[in-house]
Parts: sequence; structure tokens; C-alpha cells
Amino acid sequence: MKKKLIIEEVTKRFVTPKREEIVALENVSAYVETSEFVTIVGTSGCGKSTLLKIVAGLERPSSGKVLLDGREIREPGADRGMVFQSYTLYPWLTVKDNIAFGLRLKKTSKKEIDEIVTYYLEKVGLAGFDAYYPKALSGGMKQRVAIARAMANNPEILLLDEPFGALDAQTRVIMQELLLQLMEETKMTVLFVTHDIDEAIYLGDTVYIMTARPGRIKEEVKVDVPHPRSPDIKMSPMFLELKKKVVKSIREETIKAVAQTFGGLA
Repeated sequence: MKKKLIIEEVTKRFVTPKREEIVALENVSAYVETSEFVTIVGTSGCGKSTLLKIVAGLERPSSGKVLLDGREIREPGADRGMVFQSYTLYPWLTVKDNIAFGLRLKKTSKKEIDEIVTYYLEKVGLAGFDAYYPKALSGGMKQRVAIARAMANNPEILLLDEPFGALDAQTRVIMQELLLQLMEETKMTVLFVTHDIDEAIYLGDTVYIMTARPGRIKEEVKVDVPHPRSPDIKMSPMFLELKKKVVKSIREETIKAVAQTFGGLA
């Protein structure tokens, strides 16, 4: 398959107010194929979100580069849709106007906007909520709007940074199922950062495991579980074996991170 996104030897350094240098990412190389769902997991502070921000164009790498469809990413662009953990909706706009925001910036016709918004409202299960404001929605509903808004612009790749991290357990499971269904239907390319190992395996075609800081790619795990996937797959021997492998790998990195911070594991 064609490589949609290529992350090539990316390093990111930050300088603290005390003039101390922190290496967040070091020589990270990875790729996402067209229509592939790639998830990234790793211990806290390993640079997962920093890497996603670099792909989004919100941060510049200290060295290395990121290519989308062969073009180097240097700034944010409409070819990337971004969904964060926090509910980044415009509170003064209705659900419909939030989803239509990017389309209006692109001067899309009113007729086409109405068709696209209606389509995605139905897809995310919010038909009839078009005139509501964000303050009237639950957390799960707000994230449905955020996902619909990102997808409505038909980006080349969808970037998600812990999008379900603030949701309760049951809502999170429902949102995972919804997102997986949407991706299976649309064949959109996805790069998804999460702390949740079950989530990473259930959603992903490929799971990248990162090392403790400085973040590097420690391991690439292929999830050879066929689509469509149901939640029952989480209890299958194949899934549990993959989970065991990922948990072991991340635990090794967590122990390293604790040792770096506190001088050892009690």
C-alpha cells in the first residue's frame, strides 16, 4: 500500500526557563499507509502528543521531517483534521455551525454544507441536535461533534490526541465503536494517540510503542484482526496475546521512567 504519512528521523528538543535542554523525541521514524488506522502508545511523558502536534504542524521538529502525500509539513493545514481530548468546540456556535465551520472557510456552497452536515450528524448519532449549543451536550456528544467537524472537511489524515480520555468508561467504549465504524465506512487514514492499551489494539491496524523519554519507536505491532471488528474481539486469545505483549513492553519503559525520575522502583 501507499505510504500516506512518513515520519522521518524526527527529534524535538525543548529548552526550559532554566536553560536546561529536554529531548522529548529522538530519531522517531514511522509511517501510516493510506486508509490505515495507526495508534501510538507509551508511558506518560514519552512524547506521543508532541509527535502528533508535529504531524499537525502545531510544532516544528528540531531535526527530521514529516511528509504527507510527499509534501513536507511545516504548518497547520486543512489536509489534517485534529481532535483533542478537551472539547474544542466553539461555545457560541450551534452543533450544525460547529461542524460547518471549516466548510464555510473553504467557501463551500450552502447546499453542499447542508448535505455534508446532515450526513455526519446522522453518522455520529446526533440527528436532531443541529440547533443545540455545546453547553447542552454531554461529553460524549461533544466529542461526536468534534469528530464530525474534523471529518466533514474530508482531510487526508485524521489526527486524534486522547479524544476519549475524559469520558466515562461506558461512553468511551461506545465512542470507540462509533469511530471504528466510521473509519471502516469512510476508509479514512488515522493517527491516534492513547494511553489505553485495549483501545490501541481494538482500533489500530498497527500499534507503535514508544520508549520512555526521549521518545523513540521501540516496537511496531501489527494487529492482524479482520474488519469489521466487534467489542467481543477483546476477549479473543489473539487479542489477549497482543495485549500481553504491549503491556509487557510499556511496563519495561514505565520502570525506566520511574528510575530516571526517582532513582529506582520501590
